Amino acid sequence: MKSNLIRYLHEYGKKSFREVPFSEVDALVLAQLSYLKLEEVVPGFGKGGGVSWEEIRAHENYNHLFSDPIYGKQHRSVFELVAESRRYRKIRANYFVEWFDEEKEAQFAAVTFFLGATSFFVSFRGTDETLVGWKEDFNMGYMETVPSQKKALAYLKGVARYTGGGRLILGGHSKGGNLAIYAAACAPVTIQRRIRRIYSFDGPGFRKGFYDRPGFRRIEDKYCKIVPEQSLIGMLLVNYRKYRVVESYKNGVIQHDLMQWKIRNGRFVYRKDVYRRSSRRTGILNAWMDSLNREQTAFFVETLYELLTSARVRSVVDFFRAPVRLIHRLIQSFRKLDQEQRRSFLEIILKLPRTAGNFYRKSR
Repeated sequence: MKSNLIRYLHEYGKKSFREVPFSEVDALVLAQLSYLKLEEVVPGFGKGGGVSWEEIRAHENYNHLFSDPIYGKQHRSVFELVAESRRYRKIRANYFVEWFDEEKEAQFAAVTFFLGATSFFVSFRGTDETLVGWKEDFNMGYMETVPSQKKALAYLKGVARYTGGGRLILGGHSKGGNLAIYAAACAPVTIQRRIRRIYSFDGPGFRKGFYDRPGFRRIEDKYCKIVPEQSLIGMLLVNYRKYRVVESYKNGVIQHDLMQWKIRNGRFVYRKDVYRRSSRRTGILNAWMDSLNREQTAFFVETLYELLTSARVRSVVDFFRAPVRLIHRLIQSFRKLDQEQRRSFLEIILKLPRTAGNFYRKSR
């Protein structure tokens, strides 16, 4: 019988890691937990030996953990099942770091889970609900390195230093998966030798040349990327040839939600490849981005961000609260751009349907 993450936690939460070894589904569980609002609940570097689930539940800020305006209820369900389970009950959370800088357009968070005395899971948070977090994702299209990638590498070095030895497993969802791969590929050889596995759950790829770096070559056998069958986010930019495709209960971009991935007998339900229609869609977007030079991409991203901020958009939640009013404000903001900005912005947008036409002609 096929299930999702909640059913997995109900069934396999009763089994220890000795009875059923740590799997990619467990990695997904710990990647999901990085989205909790852990500030003031989980200590940072050098502030103790971490906290247990019981200590987290007793904390005065416990309910704040689930204050995400979109997924708060979902996060609470996952956490409570984890905290009550036999499988995860001995895990401790430590080294929580969060960094948000609107000026530098950076959004980063990570936490480390102690699986045992010598085994650690480094969990990188993906993009949160803030507009700045999404802006940093867009910046990946033209920047060689974004601030969160540098922060991820520094964080991994810190975890390696504080843990002293033992096995490291890295993982993250969406941008968090990208950060996990980046940190592992750029880490010193001494740290890379300690890494056992790196999980990217529907995380975007990288710019050209990344997979040819010696650092990535040293960890490529430990790399595990998993995307849903209609993946969009995870297939953007340049992707490494090795990835696995999991079936999903929903269609379209909703498949980016980890809770929709199918599980059977404690493992993901895999298929051969992403759907052809999905592959075409991301192929068009990637071809469109490739058709723009660095200056054009930077201009498009900066102008789009300017339009959104001028329309008083602060988070993705604003898109759903009053979409009609938001569209009206975006049109007003666009009209305020100077004539050259409007012309250049529209030129770039109109490249998309032309790219789609060329793509379909070539694929016949």
